[in-house]
Amino acid sequence: MHPTLCHAIDALSSCDRGFHFYSGNAPPEAIDFLGLRQMLRSKAAKLRTLSDRPSEPIIIVSADQFQFIQALLAVIRAGFTAVPVSPPSLIGDIKHYQTELDRIRKITGARFILSDDCLHGLLQSTVSSAQLLSLSDCNSIKEYAALPEASASDPALIQFTSGSTGSPKGVEISHANLVSNAQAITQALAIDATTDKGFSWLPLHHDMGLIGFVVTPLLTQTSSGFLSPLEFARHPRRWLELMSQTKATISYAPNFAYHLVARALKNQRCGHWDLSAWRAAGCGGEPISQEVLEQFATPLSTAGFNPMCFTPSYGLAEATVAVTISPPGSGIKTRFTGNIINKPTPMISSGSPVGDTEVRVVSADGTRVQHGQEGEIQARGAGVATRLWTETGIRNATDANGWLSTGDRGILVDKELYVCGRIKESIVINGVNYYPN
Repeated sequence: MHPTLCHAIDALSSCDRGFHFYSGNAPPEAIDFLGLRQMLRSKAAKLRTLSDRPSEPIIIVSADQFQFIQALLAVIRAGFTAVPVSPPSLIGDIKHYQTELDRIRKITGARFILSDDCLHGLLQSTVSSAQLLSLSDCNSIKEYAALPEASASDPALIQFTSGSTGSPKGVEISHANLVSNAQAITQALAIDATTDKGFSWLPLHHDMGLIGFVVTPLLTQTSSGFLSPLEFARHPRRWLELMSQTKATISYAPNFAYHLVARALKNQRCGHWDLSAWRAAGCGGEPISQEVLEQFATPLSTAGFNPMCFTPSYGLAEATVAVTISPPGSGIKTRFTGNIINKPTPMISSGSPVGDTEVRVVSADGTRVQHGQEGEIQARGAGVATRLWTETGIRNATDANGWLSTGDRGILVDKELYVCGRIKESIVINGVNYYPN
């Protein structure tokens, strides 16, 4: 549909759909897609005065979701490469944050850091090696037509992985990666912009929140609502309150979030909510527990929540985000394996590959294993990134044939993927792999 994200931004035209941002009990801050297009092109025009270097990396730091979206998309529309970075924690060590931010700046060679207006003062005391700008610095120029046209192969953003299993690395995501993966998600979830509404509290600097609830809705001009991750952590029930209020149809969360909400709902009445519109309750980003999802769904039956809307998925930043997605409405599909005491343990299907994505499972020597056997998950396709930015330089993300080694182990059964866990987190007993989950 759109060869680049720049084309998608320029095509925004809807006046009755857009983004809504919720905070506390105040009315949401809202912008329609036509207004967003005009805002982004204006800010992109001002950003163009910073540099004439094509695809120059610009770091984005924002705790404000609306300002984050403005900053990131304006940077991309200006023809630069956005580098989203997590904002400093309210309880974290600011010196440690400064060290990590400076490390990312050195890896990318970024000369500019663009922050939201509230964080600008705090970052002034931590940033000395790059020019710090606030979003309000981009307000003093009117939109004009001379914005660059990016090509599909140009980088759109560099996603830095969490580093949970090693040193964080930057995944270079091209416009082609972004658009193809967002289109694959749209197809897999059968998104209809006229009837669907997204809702997310996920961090926007990370792949699931960014690609799933900013880029994909942007391409389809599907309305989406946002709640800050901090507000969700403080009040997990707020997620469901707003799902009920907005009649949202699509929302995603990791397994831990469903567990957090299930604990918050214990012995609570839920009949005052209406979750009957929720048709795709996605779960991914970490091992999925059938028990947790059942604990989440049971008290919400009185609110109209249908457990068949659970949509287990698998993905990673190196594949933009989505690799496999279960069909919405099919519910949880399990197969059983034995654990260390030979007790049958359910494994949950994460669905089939999205779009043109291919998935295979290989042994330690890289050869494809037989149907139903466990091995390392590999993926290739238009959404798979080809370059990684590291402290030792840029390196290939895939092998010569385009296959990405994920570092995860899994099983393919009838073209559906069952994820076992991380290779680095497994132990081997009598030749059998066992995982913490």
